[in-house]
Amino acid sequence: MRIFSVLNAANRKARAPQNEKDVPFQEILPLRLKNRVSGKSDSSSDVACLQEMSILFACLKDNDFVEKFCHKEISQFKKCYKVFMDGKTALKATVNQGIITPGNNLNYRQLNKYMRLFPNPK
Repeated sequence: MRIFSVLNAANRKARAPQNEKDVPFQEILPLRLKNRVSGKSDSSSDVACLQEMSILFACLKDNDFVEKFCHKEISQFKKCYKVFMDGKTALKATVNQGIITPGNNLNYRQLNKYMRLFPNPK
């Protein structure tokens, strides 16, 4: 009985929402996007070959960190890392050429170049 009365009292003291017509909108900053994007958040934390690295560490731990027993795992890790670095350098080359590839993973330079084509009106 007491819990019900406490819950009922809480519902009666709730604050009523404000009427939108009583609160006028005040534009402090212009409601449009800028024509550029900062590159602060462009540093990505790519983790390369995490699965191969964990397999390699497990093998090294099982063999008391003697590398000659884990030759297969080391070669798989090196191969995976080489493929990762080749892809990263190819991506960096396309970025430096200024080629805008279609998709949603543009960096800030490509995005700024694209936004220069369609600027916001003043």
